[in-house]
Amino acid sequence: MMNRSAQILCKRLIVNRGSALGLGKAHSMNLSRAAGTVVPFKLADIGEGIAEVELLKWFVKEGDTIKTFDRVCEVQSDKATVEITSRYAGVISKVHHGEGDIVKVGSTLVDITTEGQQVVSSPAPTPTVAPAAPVKTGPHTHEPISLEEESTLIPFKLADIGEGIAEVELMKWFVKEGDVIRAFDRVCEVQSDKATVEITSRFGGVVARVHSAEGDVVKVGSTLIDIRAEGSAAGSTKTASSTAVSPSASAQSSEVHSRVAGVPPVGKYLTTPAVRKIAKENNIDLGLVQATGPKGRIVKEDVLAFLSGKQQPRATSAPSSSASASSSTSTNSVSTGAGASKAAVKDLGRTDQRVPIRGIQRLMVKSMTESLQIPHLTYCEEIAFDRMKQLRESLKTDLGKRGIKLSFMPFIIKAASQALEHYPVLNSSIAEGGKEMIFHSNHNIGVAMDTPKGLIVPVIHQVQLKSILDIAVELGELQDAAAKGTLTEAQLSGGTFSISNIGSVGGTYAAPVVVLPQVAIGALGRLQMVPRYVNKRGEPADFESIENGTAVVAPVTIMNVSWSADHRVVEGATIARFSNKFKQYIENPQLMVAEMR
Repeated sequence: MMNRSAQILCKRLIVNRGSALGLGKAHSMNLSRAAGTVVPFKLADIGEGIAEVELLKWFVKEGDTIKTFDRVCEVQSDKATVEITSRYAGVISKVHHGEGDIVKVGSTLVDITTEGQQVVSSPAPTPTVAPAAPVKTGPHTHEPISLEEESTLIPFKLADIGEGIAEVELMKWFVKEGDVIRAFDRVCEVQSDKATVEITSRFGGVVARVHSAEGDVVKVGSTLIDIRAEGSAAGSTKTASSTAVSPSASAQSSEVHSRVAGVPPVGKYLTTPAVRKIAKENNIDLGLVQATGPKGRIVKEDVLAFLSGKQQPRATSAPSSSASASSSTSTNSVSTGAGASKAAVKDLGRTDQRVPIRGIQRLMVKSMTESLQIPHLTYCEEIAFDRMKQLRESLKTDLGKRGIKLSFMPFIIKAASQALEHYPVLNSSIAEGGKEMIFHSNHNIGVAMDTPKGLIVPVIHQVQLKSILDIAVELGELQDAAAKGTLTEAQLSGGTFSISNIGSVGGTYAAPVVVLPQVAIGALGRLQMVPRYVNKRGEPADFESIENGTAVVAPVTIMNVSWSADHRVVEGATIARFSNKFKQYIENPQLMVAEMR
């Protein structure tokens, strides 16, 4: 049965390749009749920033006859398993890889001898001269670009990175104008609302123009850089002069920079992009990691073992004297820079500064601006915590022996879920267009966390189906991942209700802002011991017992909670009743346990 998605993928990649070379749709492919021609069938760019895949299975062998869209092989990336289908018909004359090999994007998979079929080949781009633009200047250079040079440039555009993402923030450049790059070299690092991705080049040549600066917001489809292709006449002189500068010294400088900065050298070690990302986030040089995977491949477990200290660093050759000197110079520069920075900060007390809003902070500006367009209703309550403290203390020791850290948050999250069962409107969202409401079947509760990179809200999914212990374990895992910066997209998406524990920092009451498209959020204040009237059972006393003298003043542990809701769909009485039910579960935890499913 024909793999329809694979067909569409292949067709799209053919068109995208033509578009990337600056050709129109009518010129994306050059079709010519050829009989007995050997065509290299290469692994095309399969998106998502994937640079290499593992070849799992061949569906063909040398000598086999195949037709267009027949299955060729099955490959696996960090994110999915994909079947590759052929764009040509003919006979397999050569298979270039074995099962289990790691194949880079752009490498030849098989050679196909065509039998009078149409062969797809990439034509040289036809120069097009823009009128009324005799001279152009790049934004980061003062050197004019002539019309002849302009016609030889290849625009390298930001491809669609999926998940409906329309724009990204450009976090860091790995190249500058005049740099010589090869196919699959790193170009830049971008951040979307969901992940940070490194963009690699599909072309080799010289970077002629950089179109955006670090911190800019770049739309999908926009040109990132212009590349003067290798061998182009206009760029031959500059290319030669760029590459003639001491290749050995350049290699040493690159290696020393990687070692000093803690950034693993790219492309030198057999591994996957996901493993490289973990190494980069933890400043691990992959050259020091012992590989245990097939054919010397560094797998995720190797990096984690190295990170935990279970694996000793791999022996490496001593750096040359020039590299050592370079390293010493870099270190001294960093130290000097740090001292200068401290002195500068000390003198900035009387001057204004403009600091770019970047990363998670930029995303907060966007989301909070949208959220504050809706009318908010805020409701606050005081909750006695003494019985909850007793329950937690009775479980804490035993669970600690099992390696489970039990805080108050799992109880609070579960209590919120059980209260949502009674008031499902607070677990809903407004559909696009504002004419319908979506009542969500699952309680996916987001927990706001303060991390070194900023505020993030990982999500515990299907809380209504989980026990307090299940929630405690998952919450611990999310907190560890947040601290390391390794949260996945799935762990950060799908929330239907949110809780912010601002009390862990300080404060009592707050006015939390609803996270769209959700309609409600809670903020927890700090626990505090205060004097309160209680009855003989230790419960909050009513007016009658206070007046007749049967109530006494006693120390009570309380927590203040503040709820905010979208007042377009949530009434004040609804949030008050919900808060009362939540309070009932916290003040009488035995009731919460009795109602658990």
